[in-house]
Amino acid sequence: MNIDFRAISLAKIFDLLNFKLFFLNKLYDLKSKKVIETVDYKITGSCNQCGRCCKKIFSTNLYYKSEFDLMKKFYKSLKRFEIVGKDQHKRLVLRCNLLGEDNKCTDYQNRLNFCKAYPFDRLQGGTLLKDCGFKKVPAKGFDDYLEK
Repeated sequence: MNIDFRAISLAKIFDLLNFKLFFLNKLYDLKSKKVIETVDYKITGSCNQCGRCCKKIFSTNLYYKSEFDLMKKFYKSLKRFEIVGKDQHKRLVLRCNLLGEDNKCTDYQNRLNFCKAYPFDRLQGGTLLKDCGFKKVPAKGFDDYLEK
C-alpha cells in the first residue's frame, strides 16, 4: 500500500505521529524540574522467628557448586551452609545447617555477621521472603517528592 504524503496536511502528519503529544510531554517534564534519583529503602518490622531466611539464603554472585566449594576452603564459616537449589537467575540458593527444629539457630552466640545484620538496610533490589516479619518500604513516600 503506497501512501501519498503530499496529499496529507502537515497537521495530519503530526497527529499521525503523535508528535504534538510527545513534544508537550517533554516540555512538561522540563517545566516540572523532575529529578531522577535512586530509591532508598528502609526495613521495618521485626523477626517472627519463622526460619525461612535461614532455609533460603539467596547468593548475589555464586553460580556454581565448584565456586562455593572453593570458597568454603578459604572461609571455614561457610561450611555451615549447603546448596539447596538455584533461583530464577541461576544463582545458588543456600541453607544453614545450624537451624534447629524450632527454627532457631543452634549456635546463636557465634552466628555470622551476615546473620546478625539481616535484613540489610539496602537489599540492592532484593526482596524479603513471603510472610517475613520484616518489610522493605521506600524511605521516602510519594508526597516527599512533590514540591511544596
